[in-house]
Amino acid sequence: MKLSTYQANGFYLLNQQVLANLGGPISYKAAAVNIVKGDYLIFNAGYATNTATAVQLLLVCGIALENCDNSAGAAGDLSVLVAPLHMVLQFSVPVASAALIAQANVGVAYDLEANDDIDISDTTLVAGSMAFVVDDFDASAGAVDGNTFGYAIGHFKQVTVA
Repeated sequence: MKLSTYQANGFYLLNQQVLANLGGPISYKAAAVNIVKGDYLIFNAGYATNTATAVQLLLVCGIALENCDNSAGAAGDLSVLVAPLHMVLQFSVPVASAALIAQANVGVAYDLEANDDIDISDTTLVAGSMAFVVDDFDASAGAVDGNTFGYAIGHFKQVTVA
């Protein structure tokens, strides 16, 4: 699948209408951090914040649908719109490292490299965390110009086994 937009970082929602049919985005109060559109978010002390590690399911907030710079404020001063991690929602995301994404990566679940990309060499998953499952990819010339290793297209799912 060829994407129409190539973002530098982040998980970008591809099917806005499906989110609308699910009831739309959710607004959460933001921690005192800079949240960037596409960041994978968790809850910390009840506030949405970005993280760079695999996290337990109960802490998952979703994907930021907008920028929210609350780094100069107090936790809760601003709110951020979030897409919950429903399995029917598809996202595009840059592949951060390893190799150019290819057909062999389709159907594989990956750990998050950071809060805004994946590493296709990392299939070590933590039970109870969320994984990104590749449904399709874009390794076209335009995609590789945007990001050396191309873009994964997929959805999130809960890891049930280690």
